[in-house]
Amino acid sequence: MPGSFFFEMESGAIGTLNYTVNSFEKNMEGSFTVFAENGTVKIGGQYLNELEYCRVCGISKPELPKGNPANAYGFYTGSMSNHDKVYENLMMALLDNGHEFADAAAGLKTVEIIQKFTKPVLNKFTF
Repeated sequence: MPGSFFFEMESGAIGTLNYTVNSFEKNMEGSFTVFAENGTVKIGGQYLNELEYCRVCGISKPELPKGNPANAYGFYTGSMSNHDKVYENLMMALLDNGHEFADAAAGLKTVEIIQKFTKPVLNKFTF
């Protein structure tokens, strides 16, 4: 499910968000990039765990500790994509009543965030 939208914050700053859950064969990356008047910062990496770019007026790039390892869910390990594992696990749970299966509440959190961004009344944010 890909999407893209434009938003304006109460301060007048503007932004865009592009998202998708589709990446061929494996998790590609996730990233957040902020372009501002006095600096640019990008947080990225396969699991949003790397400060990839940091140029801010008057500030040196910080040395950050290594991030947490990928989440372990029992039946697979990962932090972002792994959708093929979710589908595979669903099929196994449908075929075997005793098979461990993640509940819908975990997936619903992602859907709720996307829905909040697509409602016109929520297109302004205070940061």
